[in-house]
Amino acid sequence: MQKLLHDHPERTLSRLLAPRRLDPNTAYYACLVPTYDVGRKAGLGEPITLEDEQTLKQAWVKNAAPGPVTLPVFFQWEFRTGLAGDFESLARRLKAQPLPSTVGLRPVDIRTPGWGMPTLSPGAPGSLLDLGGALLTPETQPRAWPDQPRKTFQLALGAILNAPAAMAGTSGAPALLGPPLYGQWYVDLDSLPPADQPPHWFRVLNLDPRHRIAAGIGTMVIQQEQEPLMASAWDQLEQERRDRQRLKCAQLAEAVGDSLSKKHFAALDPARLLQLTGPALRALTGIATSPTPPPTAANTLLSGHPAVTGAFRRLTRVHGPIASHAATLDAIRLPATSPASTSGQAFRPFMQFSVATKQRQAPALREWSELKVEMLRRLAPKEAVLAAVKKTMPTVENTELTTFAPSFPQPMYEPLRDYAPDLLLPGMDQVPSSTIALLKTNPELIEAYMVGLNHEMSRELLWRGFPTDQRGTYFRQFWDAGGDELPSTDAEREARFDITRITSWAADSRLGSHSARGSAVGQMVLLIRGDLLRRYPRAMVYALESVWSADGTRRELGTVERYPIFRATQAPDITMLGFPLTEADVRGADNKAGGHPGWFFVLQEQPTEPRFGMDIPTTYGGTPAHWRDLTWGHLAEDEAALKQIVYVPIDGLLKDAVVDQIPWGKNSAHMATITRQPPFRVAVHARTWLPGRQ
Repeated sequence: MQKLLHDHPERTLSRLLAPRRLDPNTAYYACLVPTYDVGRKAGLGEPITLEDEQTLKQAWVKNAAPGPVTLPVFFQWEFRTGLAGDFESLARRLKAQPLPSTVGLRPVDIRTPGWGMPTLSPGAPGSLLDLGGALLTPETQPRAWPDQPRKTFQLALGAILNAPAAMAGTSGAPALLGPPLYGQWYVDLDSLPPADQPPHWFRVLNLDPRHRIAAGIGTMVIQQEQEPLMASAWDQLEQERRDRQRLKCAQLAEAVGDSLSKKHFAALDPARLLQLTGPALRALTGIATSPTPPPTAANTLLSGHPAVTGAFRRLTRVHGPIASHAATLDAIRLPATSPASTSGQAFRPFMQFSVATKQRQAPALREWSELKVEMLRRLAPKEAVLAAVKKTMPTVENTELTTFAPSFPQPMYEPLRDYAPDLLLPGMDQVPSSTIALLKTNPELIEAYMVGLNHEMSRELLWRGFPTDQRGTYFRQFWDAGGDELPSTDAEREARFDITRITSWAADSRLGSHSARGSAVGQMVLLIRGDLLRRYPRAMVYALESVWSADGTRRELGTVERYPIFRATQAPDITMLGFPLTEADVRGADNKAGGHPGWFFVLQEQPTEPRFGMDIPTTYGGTPAHWRDLTWGHLAEDEAALKQIVYVPIDGLLKDAVVDQIPWGKNSAHMATITRQPPFRVAVHARTWLPGRQ
């Protein structure tokens, strides 16, 4: 420790603890002044005697007669305290409880759909459907859509959607404009397939009014945001043109380099190739496929052998001093060997490999003979050109040209929240204050909404004259998946998206099964409503795997942690955090024999931000069992007495108290230990919210 502080003094950190009790929502002016008189004199420039240094008198006396005291101010600052409540008290206010049954679903009346479709009488089966949001409660159970009214409705709707295509096949008939057929360009269809025929997701999306509502909201979002979106699309197109020009130049460099390499390098023997390419070997080592080349014989020879040094190559160059005194130099190749004995060879034509030879290749010579492969690999134009391209285009994986479509990485839950808040979580306004609850995502609605966004964006691009085939997936991000670390590979970037490219959706797949994260079921989302995350934005929220107790009767905290992969917010005080866990994962088994015990959800104070102070009082007087339980109430007999306390009294109720072998008020180190606030955390098992909880 002493060496560390000596070598890195900037890592030394000291804290000044003021014994002042601060009131909530109050402005303060803080001044750093000397405690002892010798410091006061030094700060004011007054002479200091030997007696001053030895006695260490206080800079001012508390019980002295009232009057001004002149002190130097080493540092000063202003601050204002927040509202009452520390992390622990705010966390304890949160109540883990299921949400009201009215949260998560919104009724949709389809009795009179219009467009000449059949109507239903009030109260008839199938007249009301439940529209879920992007988030559902674990208890959400939408009412069933009976088969008969469903088939009647979908048959009539299908006829309307297919009418434009049917009319287009009639000669002389005018073009017919019908309702949108969401996703039609991605499946290259202008009408719905027959019942039970693929693509299934396309048919379900367009014939279920609940999914059409979600897709329609996506259409509305594009119409409202078309100007900034198109401005971004044109900017991306200009950048793409510059990038494509770079890639075309790179492809030309690859082709020319490959041709020159085959013509001038591939035909050379290893010795001549080494002579010619030696100066470039060190510069080309970084182009190897692995960041650190493996310690093979070829790499060892190329990196440190005297034969690759400049002096040796100058000495052995073609027209050098040695070449002028010798007719030729032998290549690094041994002449063919012949058997030491030839008797019986005609009778063993398939066993020539086992016959002894007169000569044997030395291992070092065999290593030199393999140099050519390694040198040609390092000189490969494809890798060299790609490395140069990555300096200006770090995300490219190769120099191949791809079809361009603009992309918009912003989380699209935000416009959904702004334009149709009931479609994010129906009944969100009914979530009680200071609540922590468990939700799950609704993949079907999310995908329907995303298809609507992309469908309408394709139409807008075509309308604006943007070069497009209308098959691009421009929006793939529903939730906010941003984090502190940016993805560096295509696989990491892909894992952050909420849907795969729509053109890749299999014909026999169902709506809601196209998550880029590989999950076809809803993922769990922790909803927190209250002041905790607003007041402490750096608080840690994570899932913690539980383990069975030794006797198998309790679920205890384990060590495996899972952190949120996306988030969403709703002003002023709602935060939703998504985890890569399903309902079955977090619920766990009913008992130890059944298997995994499930997961806890944890809210924890940031451990890298140590704090000092005392907890908000709930009782008064007495001595805490442990210093970590110390509150302001232990310093006063009642609330009225606490309000009279301005500074922490060293000689007050806790005088002579010794807890955890640490005495109260002995020195600053003890007081720092006593008042240090360990990170607080609260853990709630998922079964608190899930159906069948116990």
